[in-house]
Amino acid sequence: MVEREEFIEFLRVQKRYSPRTLVIYNQAISDFYTYIDLPEAGNSMQQVTLSELRSYTGYLLEKGLKPATVYQRLSALSSFCNYLVRTNRMEDNPLKLLIRPKKASRLPEFYTESCLNEWLDKNTENRSQSDMMVYVLYSTGIRRAELAGITLNDLDSSRNMLRVKGKGNKERDIPLNASLVRDLLLYIKERKVDSPWLFCRKDGSPVPLTTISKMVHSQLSFAPCFTGKKSPHVLRHSLATHLLNRGADLNCIKELLGHSSLAATQVYTHNSFETLKKTYEKAHPRA
Repeated sequence: MVEREEFIEFLRVQKRYSPRTLVIYNQAISDFYTYIDLPEAGNSMQQVTLSELRSYTGYLLEKGLKPATVYQRLSALSSFCNYLVRTNRMEDNPLKLLIRPKKASRLPEFYTESCLNEWLDKNTENRSQSDMMVYVLYSTGIRRAELAGITLNDLDSSRNMLRVKGKGNKERDIPLNASLVRDLLLYIKERKVDSPWLFCRKDGSPVPLTTISKMVHSQLSFAPCFTGKKSPHVLRHSLATHLLNRGADLNCIKELLGHSSLAATQVYTHNSFETLKKTYEKAHPRA
């Protein structure tokens, strides 16, 4: 379908969406066309009715998809329709009138400071690649994909800075503590692979995202205090929560994490409030 292909290319070039997001958007549009049985040729989205959109929403929920997933698919369709409106191939976006399922608000999971400090203090010598991954992820709060994209040139040991490329290929500099820089330099010096990537496979190529998740999960599984999900993203959540609990400015955390809006960062204030609430109930003489 020409319109869909043009839209995906628009998202790739103009919006700089990640390959994974492009796949999700493309699949969402394709699945909708299959369900409604719309022809691939021509501007068939113009024919879609609000009743059909409601039917499709119900179909997705009946399949057992989570409301957040259904919301994501409908958002992809809405973006596609907005694109068609802007390019004068639709008069209006029918999804504007559709009531979408509410996304359940979940507090980000995080590990305790004491647990992470205990793990870091036990792993101080001859850190393996997976050790260093956990160390960097928690110390910087970067995403898994950002970790995979780090090259040796991105590390500025003279300024204790790390440059990462985030969503939309936006670059940002992240400060590093001196001990992390020292350990990174030692790790690079002692590894037996010649590669431009900070974290790499035996052949020098960058470590795949799925492998990073498996390595982090394996490392965190060794310590019983790491309960619940064991992933790079929980380490990111942990740093944000710990910084906020220690009084860091919300805007500074936003810049550190590479969030495009403050709303994405404000979710951590709920974790901070829960900590405050527990402290209050434990320490207040009248609680």
